[in-house]
Amino acid sequence: MIPYLKQTGFLLTALFIIAGCTQPKEETHWYKGNLHTHSYWSDGDNYPEMIMKWYKDHDYDFIALSDHNTLAEGEKWIEVEKGSTHELAFEKYLNTYDSTWVEFTDEGDHYKVRLKTLEEYRKLSEKENEFLIIKSEEISDGFDRKPVHVNATNIKEFIKPQGGNSIREVMQNNIDAVLEQREATGQPMFPHINHPNFYWAVTAEDLKALEGEQFFEVYNGHPAVNNYGDSLRSGTEQMWDEVNTHYLLNNKSLLFGIAVDDAHRYHDQDINKSNPGRGWINVKSNSLTADSLIHAMERGDFYASTGVSLNDISFDGRTLKIEIDAEEDITYTTQFIGTRINDTGEMGVLFNTTNGISVSHEFTGDELYIRAKIISDKIKENPYAIGETEVAWIQPVVQSVY
Repeated sequence: MIPYLKQTGFLLTALFIIAGCTQPKEETHWYKGNLHTHSYWSDGDNYPEMIMKWYKDHDYDFIALSDHNTLAEGEKWIEVEKGSTHELAFEKYLNTYDSTWVEFTDEGDHYKVRLKTLEEYRKLSEKENEFLIIKSEEISDGFDRKPVHVNATNIKEFIKPQGGNSIREVMQNNIDAVLEQREATGQPMFPHINHPNFYWAVTAEDLKALEGEQFFEVYNGHPAVNNYGDSLRSGTEQMWDEVNTHYLLNNKSLLFGIAVDDAHRYHDQDINKSNPGRGWINVKSNSLTADSLIHAMERGDFYASTGVSLNDISFDGRTLKIEIDAEEDITYTTQFIGTRINDTGEMGVLFNTTNGISVSHEFTGDELYIRAKIISDKIKENPYAIGETEVAWIQPVVQSVY
């Protein structure tokens, strides 16, 4: 047996994850949200208020509008060319909120429209205990012409891209900037690594080298992000298993997987466009506040989804139990995946597959960690890839050490 099992670092990691699944004793609820999407403040094609309305109308509880290298602050006007698709978006905007809210001027061949700031559209869209907007930024950096993007969730102040002399250094510098702001302000916030396979920029080896990173996108709905890898390069799930094997062997906390839509295009539903609603997270939290959601996620009390819903997840230190919120006439297959303690050369092993809506896996002592993937046979509406079915990913857990 690998000696690290007796080391204090692993014990603390194990107890941390166990506490995350059993600790909350007060009433909790599942809250659905998306931590990565875009508006006209950067390269999205819709107004923040219209985007908030879309998510509210589709039963989301919280949204982080994470535009590239900007916060929705100060004065910004955009030009809307007449006769373009942007004019159609403007007309929808004006018809929804009318000229008492929408600020614009007619310049003859185009309109000039003022974008509302976060503080303005927050007052219009937020409702206590019903819908929350989380301040966010996608810190968009790069190295050697490859994109390196890190989201900062619940950010307080703008963070400029930090740069660096390698992919790993760029990621680490931006992660450190977010964590330093958290430490300086006392405001709960976290970084997460976006779409590692976008332009094949980030490898599992790059992720293994990081310090202080707890989240990454195991699923991103943008059509250009290569979630599934190719014949030569790993998909994000394989990367997830490689990284978590490395993290646990080196006494680091587990890496958790997030699903997002990374929406930019809101008007035409097309598999080749980055539409909203493709991926999200469900967080088990005692309140719909940024602080509560962040602390729950840091405990691992959430799952990622492209359509599958759950009633409950529990872990007592030995048995991981999942209750699926099943749809009629839909079949669900749950895969329990992990790495064996005595064979870390093979990572992401399928330990068990089971059907049904109430499933579980008990540790036998051979597993370094376990995560679960629930695959339905329901074809996903407006998928990232042709033939995609609805899926959910359960965060990895480790067995209690006695």
